[in-house]
Order: sequence, then C-alpha cells, then structure tokens
Amino acid sequence: MTRKDLLLMQEIRAVIDEHYNEEHSIQAICKRFIISRDKLQAGFQELTNFTVHAYIIHLRMEKAARRLLESDDSIKVISMDSGYKRQRSFNKAFKSIFKLTPANYRRQHQGAR
Repeated sequence: MTRKDLLLMQEIRAVIDEHYNEEHSIQAICKRFIISRDKLQAGFQELTNFTVHAYIIHLRMEKAARRLLESDDSIKVISMDSGYKRQRSFNKAFKSIFKLTPANYRRQHQGAR
C-alpha cells in the first residue's frame, strides 16, 4: 500500500471511529472518499485486519461492552445508541463476539467496575 493509500485508509477509519453508530455503506464510503470498492476493501483489510463491515461491528460491540460495565443504561438504550434498530440484532452481534448475551456479560463482569 502506498503512503497516500495508507493515509486515506487511516482517514476512513477515523471517520468510522467517530461516527461508529451511524450507517456506513461501502458505496457511500467509496463515493465520499472517491475510491473504488476493491481498493477500499483491500486497503482497509490490510490496515485493520477486518473488512469494513466487521470493523464497524467490532467497534460498536467494544464500545457497547464498555458502556455495559460503566453505566446503568438499559441494554435497549445501549443497542439503539450503538446503531441497532432492533435489540435482538444487537444481542446476536454481541454474543457472536463475546460469547455471552449483553445481560450475562454485564452480570459476569460487574465486579470489574
């Protein structure tokens, strides 16, 4: 990857990091940053070891996990704030990463606060 491409990938990641709870379609990212789909996918994977979609999900789940432990917000509120319209979808994504439901994660790690 060229230095210019690396800087562009870092910029794209920074935008995703800042707006992780918003929708980010590959098409919209390509249009915004004037980059081809293939170049975006390959460059982003090289930079983060994740596809764009997987990176967004992992980022959302990491932030949600932290919030589960650092706040008393309901799981429904956390799921909505994480960009999920349905709590069931959030629970499924969370469990796929942490191997626990959000409620069980909060209970198990409550002492770590």
